[in-house]
Amino acid sequence: MRRRGFGLAAALFSVALLTAACSSGDGSPGTGGGSSGSSSPDAGGGAEDQIVTISNFTFDPSTLALPSGQDVTIEVTNEDDVEHSFTLDDDSVSQDVEGGEDTSVTLNLTEGIGWHCEYHPDTMKGTITVS
Repeated sequence: MRRRGFGLAAALFSVALLTAACSSGDGSPGTGGGSSGSSSPDAGGGAEDQIVTISNFTFDPSTLALPSGQDVTIEVTNEDDVEHSFTLDDDSVSQDVEGGEDTSVTLNLTEGIGWHCEYHPDTMKGTITVS
């Protein structure tokens, strides 16, 4: 009986670890791959990471403000069931993100640029401003 209790405890511990690992990509600010930044386009300040959520074939937020010449990681969470992409308008960066998954891109920009989904470019667009 004592061994059975140990097995149950080990199984519960494993489920807790798995739940914690899977919940890190929920798109909430301050979560997802260790992102510590804000998704607010008015966040300003240093090179904080950004979060962009794809839902119902839209980017949220659709405008990001990034500091010039600093590495910024953008966590892209796809809440839709279909594949999308985060593609800069000059095609210098293009990252696919499967439905229900997330990815990240690191940018170091000195001027503003637009971005889009390469699969839905007419409806899914965004803008990055640099200051």
